[in-house]
Amino acid sequence: MELSQTNRNTGMNERIIIIEDDQGVRFFLEEALKGEGYKVSSFESYEDAIKSINNGTGLVIMDISLPGMDGLSATTQIKNSYDVPILIITAYGTKKNALEAIKRGATDFFVKPILLDELKVMLKRVLGTRKLKKEVGQLRDRELENRVFHGVVGSSSQMKAIFREVEKVAGKGLSVLITGETGVGKEEIAKLIHLLSKRKGEFVVVNCASIPDNLLESELFGYEKGAFTGAVQQKAGKFEVAHRGTIVLDEIGEMSPYLQAKLLRVVEKQEIEHLGSTKTKKVDIHVISTTNRILENEIKEGKFREDLFFRLSQIHIDIPPLRERREDVEVLVDYVLHKIEEETGRVMTISEDAMGLLMNYPWPGNARELIGAMRRASVMSDGDIIGLDDLPLHLRAEQPLSSPVYSDQSLDDAISILEKNMIIDALKKVQGSQAKAAKLLGVSERSMWYRVKKYEIET
Repeated sequence: MELSQTNRNTGMNERIIIIEDDQGVRFFLEEALKGEGYKVSSFESYEDAIKSINNGTGLVIMDISLPGMDGLSATTQIKNSYDVPILIITAYGTKKNALEAIKRGATDFFVKPILLDELKVMLKRVLGTRKLKKEVGQLRDRELENRVFHGVVGSSSQMKAIFREVEKVAGKGLSVLITGETGVGKEEIAKLIHLLSKRKGEFVVVNCASIPDNLLESELFGYEKGAFTGAVQQKAGKFEVAHRGTIVLDEIGEMSPYLQAKLLRVVEKQEIEHLGSTKTKKVDIHVISTTNRILENEIKEGKFREDLFFRLSQIHIDIPPLRERREDVEVLVDYVLHKIEEETGRVMTISEDAMGLLMNYPWPGNARELIGAMRRASVMSDGDIIGLDDLPLHLRAEQPLSSPVYSDQSLDDAISILEKNMIIDALKKVQGSQAKAAKLLGVSERSMWYRVKKYEIET
């Protein structure tokens, strides 16, 4: 069976690696595929072939039974490192192993004796699919170019307005307060302001909530040798490190009134004093603050200084939660899939029903939660299409973790509804097996049996 000249030219661009310990089969495959215009390299074992496999490899054809590392283990190792399709060769009696290889990421298998015509059809299909996936990835890249602003993702009208504001304020030297719920991307916007300001110094982030108050002071201002027990040498503070750059005071609402007073002087005078010193030191810093609190309420309660608020919020940027800008969900999903492709060479897509679930979920953890869910789903997916079953279990529960449906119920009732839904979902996934559902949810079989009875769940 001869291929057309066009197909031959296409084949010339694909490099195929054959791993087969039977010299006769290896020679037969190598000669047949070279005759079709493919570039072919053949090896007796996986250990011999490993250095020749990379993301530029068009296809690996590998026997399930090999000396050294067997085909199953080799499939796992290849798919963990590269996005390369694998065809498994198996004897008639070892089909079960071939199916296991497919679970581990192999594309397909064929049984000895090898029929050349069938192999040619399979090669055309596998390599054609690989080419299509690359084209999909390239199309995604072009679309993302119009929806990513200097590395920050967003195509909603709200995010575009924020991008325009960032362009206007960057480099003007005005202090910026960025507010929004946890996970909306406050630090990413701060980094964008620093990038566009073209300040020559470092971009320094200090989390005011994670450092105890007594340590935060020395962390920010630095100290002299002997300033306190353990101060064995002079140390520069974060304000000095950020000289001629940008310092981000993350979760500024957590800062104590004492440190707020000291910070006010830094912002107004652009000068600091080391702990244990009376000498002032000039610094050139751009101060950006972030918080998930409503600082105006904190001022009314006497927890935050009003004068410091005005100094820190010469420009105020508020980032809406993801549930209020649904169009950014799809953009973020595409962005994560693009990053996975860059990092692993694996071109992935998402099913329509899985995307529909993501679009309707309220995302209490915002972009951070969505990115984490997509990362997990890409690992859980056995193929190149992320489906509903690959998404985290709480996303697939009938009532999401932070659904407002629970607002008029007691906490115990809300937890019971969520628990019941998660159990039902787990049982569906494992075809009603309570033992498997228990393992999936991380509880004992006895505990699962008790809950199934308690909630009157039919299995």
